[in-house]
Amino acid sequence: MSHALEEVLKKPLITEKSSIAASTLGKYTFEIPKWATKNHVKEAFAKYFPDHKILKVNTGSIFGKAKRSRKGYSNPVDRKKAIITVEGEHIDYFPEV
Repeated sequence: MSHALEEVLKKPLITEKSSIAASTLGKYTFEIPKWATKNHVKEAFAKYFPDHKILKVNTGSIFGKAKRSRKGYSNPVDRKKAIITVEGEHIDYFPEV
């Protein structure tokens, strides 16, 4: 089964922690599909940002927590994220807040 590189970087994960890491350390966090590997992420990032050198790619799973409500429990959604360490100037990949 072949997958397109356009499907790899779904969206940037914008949290307070990821924003600080992006501005100070050059680490950018993206949500990726579960089938994506570090090589897929590296190729997709190089396609969208060809002028930045990739130093390291870390991937990890985010496991959803079940939430309890009046109607019972909701089903958690598991996701996967990639943290890409880049050398060079800052990338504005999300709108300013």
